[in-house]
Amino acid sequence: MKNIKTLLILMLVVPAMALASTPLFAELKHASKEDAQAMAIKAADFLKKEGPDKAIAAFNGGGDWRSGDLYVFVFDKTGTWKASGARPELIGKNDLNTPDPSGKLYVKEIVAINKDGWVDYKFKSPADNQIHEKKSYVVRVGDLLVGAGAYKY
Repeated sequence: MKNIKTLLILMLVVPAMALASTPLFAELKHASKEDAQAMAIKAADFLKKEGPDKAIAAFNGGGDWRSGDLYVFVFDKTGTWKASGARPELIGKNDLNTPDPSGKLYVKEIVAINKDGWVDYKFKSPADNQIHEKKSYVVRVGDLLVGAGAYKY
């Protein structure tokens, strides 16, 4: 009887552990400000080392550049999306004069960054497809601005 009980427990626990490691559950992870800053710095270093073509393709591909609701984005100096690890439909779109839902011209703030800094705005989260406050850390690399942000839920 004890062996049957152990077997039943294993039959429930092992699949649950396997399910918890699937991408569906990974998407539930919410990034912190510190996660966002670290990702943006890492992405900027990668861009400097590998160049824009390779880096932007990698950022758009997700992979190491996406974790839950944390992803890399890139704008050029005109406010045109070059990369978005969560919303590929934005690539090529110029949002320089597009306000967030509260009316803030956040892309203008992003492209005005000379070295690095934080920008607060509202944006749709890939975790739940809802608008949330977002705090993004952005690093300028030449004419490109590389960032990653944390949503407030």
